[in-house]
Order: sequence, then C-alpha cells, then structure tokens
Amino acid sequence: MDSELVVLHTLTLDGAPMATIENFPGMDADMTPAQMRSLANALMIAANDCELMPSSVKNFRCQMRSYSLTQGETNVAQ
Repeated sequence: MDSELVVLHTLTLDGAPMATIENFPGMDADMTPAQMRSLANALMIAANDCELMPSSVKNFRCQMRSYSLTQGETNVAQ
C-alpha cells in the first residue's frame, strides 16, 4: 500500500465539493486493520478538507493534496 493518499479537490458541475482519489487501493486490496484505520483517517481528513473548499466556481482553484497514511500529515500541491 502507498504511504500517501493523493486527492484532487475540485467541484461538480453544479458547484458542490468533489474529490478524485488518484491512488485508491483497487479491488481485492489486502490490508491489515492498522492500514484500514490509516486509510479511513486519511479519507476523513480529505472529506473535511473537501467541504472547506470554496463552493463558488468563481473563487475556486483545484488543489492536489496528499494525505499521509502513516503520520496524519497533509501536503498541498497547487
């Protein structure tokens, strides 16, 4: 499993927050309970970040962020 979850934060056509997970584990992913908890934690942080993004298309810029699956860190690449 990757050490980071890479997420592109964007908007739907009607301006609602949306995220594209670039490296989500595929079908039949083998994961330990600790890895599942780390993934769940990273997804919760990503969901919160997604909801905090500006909802106005006029003020919006897509943001690619990576969420650590080991330490809870977030890196923003614009």
